[in-house]
Amino acid sequence: GQGTSSFLSHAKCCPQRNELYWKNVINALSLVNMVLGLFSIFCCFRKSHCASWMILVASLVDITIRTMTRHVSICSRSVRAELNDFSVFTTFGLASALLLGANGLLNGLLTIIYVSATSLRLCFYSTGVPLAYKGLPCPYASCVLASMSLLTKGNTFILCCMASLMVLFMMDQSYYPHDAILESDNWKKVVYVGGVIMLLFSPLSIMAFYYLMWSLSYIFLPEALWGKAACLR
Repeated sequence: GQGTSSFLSHAKCCPQRNELYWKNVINALSLVNMVLGLFSIFCCFRKSHCASWMILVASLVDITIRTMTRHVSICSRSVRAELNDFSVFTTFGLASALLLGANGLLNGLLTIIYVSATSLRLCFYSTGVPLAYKGLPCPYASCVLASMSLLTKGNTFILCCMASLMVLFMMDQSYYPHDAILESDNWKKVVYVGGVIMLLFSPLSIMAFYYLMWSLSYIFLPEALWGKAACLR
């Protein structure tokens, strides 16, 4: 009887240990994401292209976080609602908005609107539809801004136009599918690996064009390209 009870208690502890382990990993990656956002903010003040580069790196980290969270079926509010959401706000809200360069009144106003739109989407845009987001996910909007900042060398007029468009997409009531990049079709995994290779080895212009095409394909062709495998799952 004692042996059976000890075995059952050990079996109960193993899932709890595994869940705690994955929570810690996800929290650590969320912290990395937030640190990248803070460094991006610092680089924005120094007018460095590294600000955009760090946002693109953070987008890959965010994909990894979302994949791990879905894969291990962790539904912890302490992970998703606190640290990770705060890191998303810091990196894909505040740091991305500062790419606009709040030098004038209109730029500053648009920066505030972009940050507010990111906050509203994180706080209030929940969906009861499985495997779907309501409104454009913040990382894709940030990738568009970061890519355009690199391609246009920080042209504020073009960035403001793109930021206004991204705000409309984020506040839209349309549904976007879970991209499931690391969980479904092999070609999606190739896209992810290609993004890592571009960040490490390619020139800035080619890297920016790659991420821009990746983000625009999700924005304008969400179901045709990114939603089929997720729906099948």
